[in-house]
Amino acid sequence: MYSIEEIDILDMIVHILDTNISVPVISMDEMESNYEIKEFFANHIIKTLNDDNLKDCEFNTDYNMVYTYIKEFANSEDKFVEMSINIANQLFSIMSSNLDIPSGDLAFINFKCRNQKYLALLKMNYTNSFIHYTEVENESNINSIIRHRTTLPNMGQKINEAVIINLSDLHLKVLEKKYEIDGNKEYYLSLHLLKCTTNLSSKQQYNIVKKATDSITKKYFDENVEKKMDIKQELYNNIEETGEIDLNKFADDAFKNNIEVKKEFIENLSKKGLEEPVVKLSEKTITRSFEKQKIKTDNGIELKIPMELYNDPDNVEFVTNPDGKISILIKNVNKIIQ
Repeated sequence: MYSIEEIDILDMIVHILDTNISVPVISMDEMESNYEIKEFFANHIIKTLNDDNLKDCEFNTDYNMVYTYIKEFANSEDKFVEMSINIANQLFSIMSSNLDIPSGDLAFINFKCRNQKYLALLKMNYTNSFIHYTEVENESNINSIIRHRTTLPNMGQKINEAVIINLSDLHLKVLEKKYEIDGNKEYYLSLHLLKCTTNLSSKQQYNIVKKATDSITKKYFDENVEKKMDIKQELYNNIEETGEIDLNKFADDAFKNNIEVKKEFIENLSKKGLEEPVVKLSEKTITRSFEKQKIKTDNGIELKIPMELYNDPDNVEFVTNPDGKISILIKNVNKIIQ
């Protein structure tokens, strides 16, 4: 996890890319530095760096003008403004031809973090909000509420599109959304602007593992409640130890001597594009996915059990009755508070 104290902002510039007008509004110089603006951008950079949808990427360097502009800037920081203008114009051209892409302001931030220099591109898409508006009629003020379209995301909100580039090796991380390009939903930032190859995000990798685990569990152990619990617990244990999933270790721990099941599990991951042996998870993914275990029964009962209690027989016990039905015992409860 990154913290705001680690971000040292060096340079900032913003260009207005509003496709409701025919040309971008290009800034010809950097923004004046002040604490509030630096804090605003630092907050959004931190949110981006800690986002589990952020993808590791690599530039395709052949005939790639954006890569060339950034490489020139990495070698000569006096090209910051020129680089930003060139990329902003290129992005506006893409947006003008594909109106599903939302308008917004494009900020370029040169910053340091953990003794390393980075370049951030933050595309701050406009949001609708309501503001007060005062008109004067017959020498009297009339206050109204009007809809205002070009509001930027505030510090408490999240940016959906951003790029973070390591200026020492030009490795980049991309946060992006799909929009309609020539009739197809595409990631226009990575495909059309940056021209880079993308890896799966932490969130995408975890979702593949979870779906593959659920599929195998349902196929081979659907009637075995204890085994289903054990598999969930093994996944939790693997992540709790290191904050990541060693896929081969998890398969060994979860499926024991079932060699064919382990093989099918790994093959399912590969079919979905997950080839890495280890999946690193963000703190956000871990908290969201494993803070509580949700159980749904066929008669409509739903339970959410904290993971630390889920496999503790002193607090929760699953009992298989002689008729094959399952009882769930919740123990050591002092009182029911809701």
